[in-house]
Amino acid sequence: MKKIKDIETALAVFEEASIQQAEATEEGDYKTGNKRHIEITKAVEFVKSEDTVDSLRQFLSHTSIGVRMWAACYLLPVDEKEGERVLKEIAKSSGIHALTADTTLSEWKKGNLKF
Repeated sequence: MKKIKDIETALAVFEEASIQQAEATEEGDYKTGNKRHIEITKAVEFVKSEDTVDSLRQFLSHTSIGVRMWAACYLLPVDEKEGERVLKEIAKSSGIHALTADTTLSEWKKGNLKF
């Protein structure tokens, strides 16, 4: 993983790790998925530390479902309406990501998630 020292690097790490995490999930490769999730978390921690979580908004229309989903999740606390909109869109599709988006929305509304 690249050393995160600026917003641009954090966003690049977030994007690439989100793509790879989604692919690993689709393939049932939980070890790679977990490693990529750690990278996503570190990138988001940096973005939060710089008070620029809103910079994830650029990924809400990304071609990768994983990038869209992770961006929407981390934007829920700052723009719940937009985060929910994207997750609902994903939940209407099929496959594991639809289930993840639906479960995320459900748990968010119950107050069980903190991003």
